[in-house]
Amino acid sequence: MKERTVVIVNPNSKGGQTGKNWDSINNILKNYFGNDYEVVFTEKSGDGTNLAAKYLEQGFKNIIPIGGDGIINEVSNGFFKINVTKNLDLKDMENENLNLVLQLNKINPEATLIILPGGTRNVLVKSLNLPLDFEECCKTVTSSNDTKKIDIIGTITKNVDSNSNYICRTFLNAAEIGLGAEIIDKSKAVREKIGSRLLSTFTGIVATLPTYKSNTCEVIERSIDDNKIKNKILTNMTMAIVSNGSFLGGGFQVAIKADMSDGLLDTVIIKNSDSFKILNKLVNVKKGEESITNENDIYYGQSQTVTLISKDEDNVIISVDGEPIGILPAFFKVFYQFMKIKM
Repeated sequence: MKERTVVIVNPNSKGGQTGKNWDSINNILKNYFGNDYEVVFTEKSGDGTNLAAKYLEQGFKNIIPIGGDGIINEVSNGFFKINVTKNLDLKDMENENLNLVLQLNKINPEATLIILPGGTRNVLVKSLNLPLDFEECCKTVTSSNDTKKIDIIGTITKNVDSNSNYICRTFLNAAEIGLGAEIIDKSKAVREKIGSRLLSTFTGIVATLPTYKSNTCEVIERSIDDNKIKNKILTNMTMAIVSNGSFLGGGFQVAIKADMSDGLLDTVIIKNSDSFKILNKLVNVKKGEESITNENDIYYGQSQTVTLISKDEDNVIISVDGEPIGILPAFFKVFYQFMKIKM
């Protein structure tokens, strides 16, 4: 019996161009994937997750999100049911069993996520080294039956609207904490009003960068295998990245050691870089490995879990795959080769 496929489309991606150009996009899909797939359009935030879960429960094995990194993130979250330890305190996890703190259960273990560049930035596609041209990428992923298993990162973050509730999500590429997430948060608020990604991003940078202050943050890296702390630092954090892939938005290849199938989180902490100093640090990171050896400026670690705790009262925002989700404290855990994708 032929594997069933569903295409989950965000018509608002690329500033609404996906919806306007759907007929031509669909023709390309038919040329490479055939005619035997269902198409469903999202209407609001969160639809991608709910629709993916629905079709996976019905036995669909190939899920194709069409849109940017946001819809890919939503759809990938629909692949799993998330379980979290009850009464968890992210600020005090010394005695917690890390295998039990956050668990993912696959809805359909045989399912495959097919990732295509349907957005404006396509950061995940860059991290996976897939073609950035839509048709070329369709050709690449259908040219063979090869699949690849990549890691998934699960996270628990504090809910910005509640002192007690946590938000649980998974992501494929990267989380940004601090300055980067603050810019994303402000940019998104502007984009909802004016629609332009370029203008909203510029506005977010201008509104954030000149006055942003670093936060005192504790970073705890631990091993799932033996439940022990591998490293603990207290630092003046301007921006942090917890990454599976190597690229961030804007073309910054920050996690230069990242391998999406190695079972490790790459944690990059940029320190003491209030205001415009951060730009110089990001440029230095792009220069290569020699730029991350000075831990007075930049910390680079690899681990199976990492916890970040703000010691200040400020709300330090967290975004995953370009979408703001919560604030510190936060816990991140890697799930080794937990997602099957077409390559």
